[in-house]
Amino acid sequence: MNMPNKFVKTLSDKDYQKLLENYQTSNKFRVRNRSQAILLSFQKYPVDDIARICRTHRTTICLWIDKWNAHQKLEDQERSGRPPILNLEEQAQAIEIGLQNPKFPHRQLGKIERATGKEISAGTLKRMLKKKTIGGNESS
Repeated sequence: MNMPNKFVKTLSDKDYQKLLENYQTSNKFRVRNRSQAILLSFQKYPVDDIARICRTHRTTICLWIDKWNAHQKLEDQERSGRPPILNLEEQAQAIEIGLQNPKFPHRQLGKIERATGKEISAGTLKRMLKKKTIGGNESS
């Protein structure tokens, strides 16, 4: 069955360059993937082909194209979430304690609870340590 196709209506040179740059250099996978989809749509690739290339559903591709045609935006909107258990000072303190034995952060949870007066899970500590070490904030 032949499904109807949807394409990006217009794309200025500036937008094309922005999408190409996003596709090649963005550190966010979703932005890279959406940029590629919009560029392919502009080149008149069928929605099914774009969905196969981007490894997503054709409905998702149609939504991306509609949003691009309406707003020229690819980024996700900010989402609200649970407030952090520890404030920034307590997080720094927890990271310092956790780095004393980073392979076994669950051993440090008691020390963190005594220092901050708040209980956190091993998963929370692991995420904080990972963010600290992979995020490039480590001084070594």
